[in-house]
Order: sequence, then structure tokens, then C-alpha cells
Amino acid sequence: MNYISNKTGSNILSGKLKEENMRAILAAVKLKDNQYFTETLDECRNLCDAANIEIINTLTQASESIDPNYAIRKGKLEELKQLIEDEEAELVVFYNNLPVTVVSNLKDYLECEVMDRTSLILHIFSTRAKSKEAKIQTEIARLKYDMPQLLKDNMDEDKQRGGTVNNRGAGETRSTIIRRQMESRINDLKVELKKLESRKDTEFEKRNKSELKKVALVGYTNAGKSSLMNNLLRRNEKADKVVYEKNQLFATLDTSIRNITYKKHEFLLFDTVGFVSDLPHGLVEAFKSTLKAASYADLLVHVMDSSNENYLLQEKTTLDTLKQIGADGIPMINVYNKCDLIIEKKMSDGIYISCKENIGIEELLEKIDAALYPKEVSEKLLIPYSKLSLVNRFRNKAEFERLEDTEEGTEYLIHSSKETIKEIKKNL
Repeated sequence: MNYISNKTGSNILSGKLKEENMRAILAAVKLKDNQYFTETLDECRNLCDAANIEIINTLTQASESIDPNYAIRKGKLEELKQLIEDEEAELVVFYNNLPVTVVSNLKDYLECEVMDRTSLILHIFSTRAKSKEAKIQTEIARLKYDMPQLLKDNMDEDKQRGGTVNNRGAGETRSTIIRRQMESRINDLKVELKKLESRKDTEFEKRNKSELKKVALVGYTNAGKSSLMNNLLRRNEKADKVVYEKNQLFATLDTSIRNITYKKHEFLLFDTVGFVSDLPHGLVEAFKSTLKAASYADLLVHVMDSSNENYLLQEKTTLDTLKQIGADGIPMINVYNKCDLIIEKKMSDGIYISCKENIGIEELLEKIDAALYPKEVSEKLLIPYSKLSLVNRFRNKAEFERLEDTEEGTEYLIHSSKETIKEIKKNL
């Protein structure tokens, strides 16, 4: 018998959320050292909106720490219970990440479904994952998150039933069986994920051999990365290659890769999964193979929503996440999107654009091109006929102007960077 399926409150709750909007109270503990509380509370509301959760009221408590039993202190706990009754709420969403025992205690005391921040994000990820890789990554994170609660529930059931499960061997409890089943499932998923990652690494190696430069769009979720990619694709007359975009947090979780051509130069453009503040560690780990697409890039384009009041927090979130995945040393262009919605330009270290109004896109492409292909030089080179494959190999990094054919080979006037010409010479 498989005890895993449909045993967690989170799985049951996810089913309800898919069917209908749930009325919810947003509860939060404001810790003393949280300088971005107002901004991240707004972000949590947006996460709820992305999960089809209707926030009908909010309850907050300032505290030195999260209560080890119920997250909030007794007075606020009673207030929350009354609020649930008065508002006829079906759900409480906690802004904070909470220990599994605290979530369990809250459910029992409030007689209401409870989600913490991790569970909320996991729910969004599980409904948005499209590729096989994203689905596996999400399931691993979900199983790891659910395991402590499942084991606790079944340990309690073991005590009530008097211990072991019939026909399962001496001393083998229900919780022991469930732990074994879940760990086995996680291990199987990790093996499958490893195969997919190995395949992806092989694809990246092939792309590296193609000599194509790689540009990764990075930034906070819903900053406009997919909109920017689609704008560039339409400019390249590749409207049939556009990616999914929606004005919503975590509209997509999968990395999209497209070819872009500008001024005879071609590069690969990566649209990566968006970042969010305080992304739970388990999700960072689970999605590292997706997030690390940025670490393969020659250039990062950091897209920020200039119309969002919390853009500084969002910038910090992106930079922190890039550091976590080892991509913080890659050259980067700052791009402030949605400039048509602002009156005053607040930052001067980047380019202001509007994907919607097509503002600043040409300037951005110029900057990308200049960063990928530094000031060019011209040099004549005789390429032997046996080495003419170099022309195809380097055609995305250099312009080959054919001069004349000789007995030894073809003479070209090559326009490119000093580094590329030096690399071509090494291969002659």
C-alpha cells in the first residue's frame, strides 16, 4: 500500500485552490531586524494573487521572534481566530516561513487551513511547472517540505493504533513505511533529474562549441524579462518563436533559449526563471539547474521594473540569488523596464526601456553588441583550404571579407576583436 498519496493537507489544499479562489487572512510576524517588511508583505499579497487566493483581511504582530508554538502570541492568536469566524475565511496564509510543528499547531487551534510562505510558493511552482525538469524539481521540493508533517501525523496515528502495521514486518510502523516510500521516491526523482541535467550540460557544451555568445535575462519575477525577449524576437521577424508572458509572479518556471541577430552578430538569449525575495532554501536547491542557466552566460541583462516602488529590494534579491548560484562575477547591464509608467528616472547606471511602447530597445541592443563584441580591428589572413571550416566556426564572432583565392588558400580581410583574431590564428 502507498501511504504517500493524498495524505498531506498541502496536497488537498492545492486541489481546492485549483478549483476556486479561497478567501484568506494574511497573517505576519514583523521581526525587529526586517527593514523591508512593508515591501515583502506587499510581495506576499502578490504571491497570493498569483495562487488565486483572495486576501480579505490582514493581521500583523511586531515581535522579537516567532513564537515556537503558534508563530504569534496568545492575544493575537485569539484575534486571528475571531477574524476567521467574522470574515468566514477558509484559509490563513502566513507571510513567514514556519516550522512544520507550528503550522500543524495553528491548523488544530484555528480549525482552518494554514499555508506558510514556503508552501505558498511551492503551490505556485507546482501549478506553473511545464517542462519535465521543472515538474521533477518541484516534486522533490514538495516531498521534502511535506515529509515532516506526514511523519508527525502518522506517528500520532501509530500511537493511537498501538504501533505496527499488519503484515509489514515486526516493529515497522506506518510512519517508518511512509519515510521509506518518500525517500525512495525522492531518490528516484533525483536520478531522473540527474539524467536531464546531464543532457542539458551536453547541450550547453554544444552551444559553447558553436562559438555563439550567450546573454541571459535575469531579474525579479514579473519584471518584464519574457516581454523583452518577445520584443527582440519580433524585431528579428521571429514572432512564431515568442515565449509565454503574463503580468503575474512566476508566470513561467522554465528557461527559454532563442537566437537573436543584430548588426550581423548572432547571440543566444536565455529567458531565466524570475527571482523572489527570501526564496526558500529547498527551492533554491531544487531549481539550481534551472537557475544556473545564468552562470553559462557571457553577459547578464538585469531587468528591473522601474515603476515598482520596491525595485531596490527586487534588485537586491536578484544580486543575492546570482551570488548563490555563482553568477555574480559575469558582466551585467542594468535595464529599467516600464519607463513609460514613471515620471522621473531615479537611477543613472543603466538603460531605461519600455517593451510595451518600444522605447530604448535599440539603445539596449547597441550596448549588448558593444559588450559582446568589443571594438573591432581588421586584419588580412590567408586561410588554407584545409582550414576553411574556421570561417563557419567563427562567423558569429567575426566578419570575413573574401579577397582572393591563391594556391595555398583563400585570403580574407577579417573584422573582429583582437582576441577573436588571435584565436583564429591559433587554429591555422
